[in-house]
Order: sequence, then C-alpha cells, then structure tokens
Amino acid sequence: MNNFLKRVLQGVVLGVALITTIGGGTMAVLLGVYDDVINSIADFRKKPRESLQLIIPMALGGIVGILIFLIPIRYLLRNFRFITLAAFVGLTIGGLRVFHDSVQGNFKISNILYSVAGFIFVFSIGAITWFAGFSVDLVSFNALQLFLLFAVAFISMGGHVSPGISGTLLLLAFGYFEEVIKLFERFLLFQSINFWNDFLAVVVFAIGSLLGLLAIAKLYKVSFEKSRTKTNFTILGFIIGSLAIVFFNGDIKPEYALDIYKTFNTLHFVLAIAFVIIGAVASYFLFGLVQNKEHKKLDVTEVEE
Repeated sequence: MNNFLKRVLQGVVLGVALITTIGGGTMAVLLGVYDDVINSIADFRKKPRESLQLIIPMALGGIVGILIFLIPIRYLLRNFRFITLAAFVGLTIGGLRVFHDSVQGNFKISNILYSVAGFIFVFSIGAITWFAGFSVDLVSFNALQLFLLFAVAFISMGGHVSPGISGTLLLLAFGYFEEVIKLFERFLLFQSINFWNDFLAVVVFAIGSLLGLLAIAKLYKVSFEKSRTKTNFTILGFIIGSLAIVFFNGDIKPEYALDIYKTFNTLHFVLAIAFVIIGAVASYFLFGLVQNKEHKKLDVTEVEE
C-alpha cells in the first residue's frame, strides 16, 4: 500500500478515536505509530520535512474520521446527554488501566501529590465555571471568553497526545464541545451572524490547539524521559479531575434543572449506569491490547540490546 494512503487511513482511525473519547494517544499506540507521531511533533523544528510527511496525511485522515462520527455524537449529546456522557466516562475509566504498571509499587507521598495537583488544577476550572454561573458563549464573546477558548484549546489538544486522555472528554468537561462544533459549523457553512467574530474565534482556537499540540508533545517527551512515573501520576490526576467536572461545570449546570426533574427518569439513570459499565469494560480490554503491544515492543528492544 502507498505510504501516504496508509498514513491517511491511520489518521481516519485516529480521528474516530478522538471524537469518541477513546483518545488519539491510545489509538496511536494500538496502530504502532505513537512514537512516530510524538517525535514528529516534538522535533518539527529540527526535521520539518520528515515531520510533515507524517503529519499532513494523518491530519487529512483525522479530519475525515472526525466528520464521520461528528453528526451521530452531536445527536446523542443533544437527545441523550447524560447517558452519552456516562458512556464517555466509562470509556475513560476503563482507560485508567494503562497506568497500572506506572503506579503499582510507586504509591509514594510525592507521587500522590502530583496526582492531587493534577486533579485540583482540572477540577478547579469546572468548579469556577459552576459557581460563577459561567456559560460558554462563542457568538457574542468578550476578551475573557477568547482567553478561555485559547486555554481550553491548548489543554484539550495537548490531551490527545497521551494514552489514557481524550481531548474530546476535556472539551466536554469544560463545557466547550457543543459550542466549538457550532462555531466551526457556522464558519464553514457561511452561516455566521458576525463573520469576523467567528473568524477570530476559529483563529484563536486553531492557534491554541497548534501551540498545545507542539508544547505538550515536547513537554511529554522531556517529562517521560526525565520521570515517566511522576508524569503518569500527574496525568492520572488530570483524568480523574476531568471525570469529575464532566457533570460539574457551568455549561451543564442549567440542564440539571431542565433534565433531571423532567426527563431524567429511573430508566435513564439505570441506562447511564449501564453505559458507564459497558464503556469501562470495553475500554479496559482495549487498553489491555495497548499494554500487550507496548510490552512486546519492550521485549523486542531488550532482545536487540
């Protein structure tokens, strides 16, 4: 198969993983391209030509993969929001399996503090938006909204870099997923009420995403080389914090009054619990494949040495 086409197809699979909260990093490990992707992003300035040969076809495929699942995911979030979020949370919980090797036997106070710091960082964002009555507005935004959009783009795109984290889950947790989708839909279909406002928001989100991808990929590369255990404990804290604020942020707060008492009946509650379990079991076995692949790779490397 042509190498370009192969990379495009790999990008399609990664795009599907991104939009379903499985996580691009996880799927990259399963496809055997994780190291290639990280090195291409982290070493872009040193080897731009080689990096682009991988990044361009994968980015094209990723866009296709995202578009394939975008409409179904939006439909589910609009009509079965809590159940869909429960499924996403389940997928993420099962993904915590990838941290088993890192945390086993390493439960030291210093490492646990890294997790606590990661949790507090992410959870505080959700708490602030909840108590401040914050709601995402990408139509008639102000300077603060633009800054938060940049920050969320930076963090969520960086989240795609690591196995076990989903940038989509972070967008959902921060309450930005639906609004970002609406923003790009208006902009691409020329349906903007104020084109220049949407253009500015798109540019801010794009710059934040690009810088987040480059900076966090570089940070992960350096951090993993320096202390993989401490880095994984910090990431674990990020994930647990994200799981908490999926249901605790300013964007979803009004829906509790609307949905919980009117449409979220006993059946919905049972289904939500069921989808948490189903998602967790499915991703637990999926991440088991990730770990087996990584262990085999390590075994091969040790034999070669």
